[in-house]
Amino acid sequence: MRDKLVDSNLRLLRLQLDNWRKLHELMSYALDKAKPIISVEQEREFTVVRGNLLQETQHALEELSLVHELSSRAMNVLNRGSSMRVVRELSPEDGRRLEMEWNAIFTKLGVAQGQMKSRRRALAEQNIFTYCLSVILRRPLSA
Repeated sequence: MRDKLVDSNLRLLRLQLDNWRKLHELMSYALDKAKPIISVEQEREFTVVRGNLLQETQHALEELSLVHELSSRAMNVLNRGSSMRVVRELSPEDGRRLEMEWNAIFTKLGVAQGQMKSRRRALAEQNIFTYCLSVILRRPLSA
């Protein structure tokens, strides 16, 4: 069996994780003071990824029931990292805090993705008969 909601949420999670991964790559480059100067193209890519996250994160977290756990952390990362140049100017301690916040978000989204994949796998192993039986058995008996 398939559940359209699980499939939809998995696609949503995949997009979120890809954008958070891209953001981290760009933040890591900016935090590494040994790297050459930040190019206009890198700054543009950072702005695009950050813009995607700003537009989609709240919706994604609501759909995945993760608003209370991650919303403030996500907004903190996105507000503190407003551009690659701002990230480059962070103190080492602030840079570590930013990466820790990013890691908390990325880890929680990864765990949610794993749970969704397990749910999809369990549904794929069910046939219509076992599904109907499980629904019937979960219902409380009427008096």
